[in-house]
Order: sequence, then C-alpha cells, then structure tokens
Amino acid sequence: MANKMRKVSLLGAFEIQAEADPPVRDGLILGSRREQLGFVLETSRENIEQIVAIAAPAKPGLPMRLASALGPMLETMGYVLRRVELIPLPLEDELKEEGYGSYVQGWLVYGNEGSRKSRRLAMTATESIQVALAAGLPIMASVDLLQLNVSQFLGELDEANTQQSQETRKFHAFVENITATDFQRFYEEKLSDGDEEEPSP
Repeated sequence: MANKMRKVSLLGAFEIQAEADPPVRDGLILGSRREQLGFVLETSRENIEQIVAIAAPAKPGLPMRLASALGPMLETMGYVLRRVELIPLPLEDELKEEGYGSYVQGWLVYGNEGSRKSRRLAMTATESIQVALAAGLPIMASVDLLQLNVSQFLGELDEANTQQSQETRKFHAFVENITATDFQRFYEEKLSDGDEEEPSP
C-alpha cells in the first residue's frame, strides 16, 4: 500500500448529461482544499444519491444502509474508528487503452480501544466514503490519486455557496417582514385575475 497520504474531503458530484466516448459515468470529486489537488471517482448515480443522503442528517426511524450502520456497530463492539483510506488499483493495459482511469479501493481503518494497533477492512470506495460521512471520520487519499488541479472548481464552488447564502438571507429577510396584509393583497389579486374573461380562440 502507498505510504504517502493526504487528507481530502468530498467536494462535489457531477452527472453526465450526454453520451461520451469512451463511456464516462457519473462521479464524485474529492480533493484537498489546502493543496488544491484532487481526483474524480467515477461511480453510479445511485451511489451518488446514497452518499448525498448520508451526508444530510438521517431522519429518525429510517433504516440505515450497511455502510452507514457499520461504524456504529463496530463502536458498540468496542472498536475505535480511525479513518478511511482510498488507494488506487491500476487497471489492466487493455482497459487503460479504452480510456478508463484507475479503480479506487476503500479501506476502513479501526482498532481496539487503548491499542495503537490498527485493523483494516476492505470496502468499495463509495461504501468507505459513506462510512466516513456517517461516522465523521477523516478521509485519506493516496497522493497517487491527487493528479487533478481543482483550484478553478473550488473557486466556482465557493462562489455558488456564497450566492446560495445570500439568497437564503434574502429569503429569511422576506419571511420576517411579510404581514397578513401581504397575504390578503395576494389573495385579492388572484381572485381578480380569475374573474377576468379568457380571450376567445
């Protein structure tokens, strides 16, 4: 296994809107904000939806997927969850020629309480990300994966987050200042619009 690792976070997800040659699947973007380097993890849209669902607070009473339930289950057995590691698995030459990237192997690193010795559990990359998000674990990636410059993407992401925050503040300000008179005026306008005769065809 590679020794050099960097802490990364889940930066975003994307969907392929058109057919591509060679075939490209939907994917996740992971990377380091500090070093502005990252990589793309190609995966299915279903996996992306599951990861997004786990990243959001789970609703009480909903059954948890194994990936998100695994961490709490190990903790009840007396294990301490330490981190998740993502390691590249190179493809065969034939697949490389077809334009595919490297597969990524996920590992859940855990150990007994009071012991420095670690154990490793092999998982798919998307399952390990789900465990990390559900249990609040750091995600470590091999430096061999971090070949993508994500500085422009991070700028666009920050800009989108800033715009969303501004829109949220405007909405809250609107809600705080709305009055019953505003609702009455809107209702009366809808009624007057409904009384107008429709133009004949």
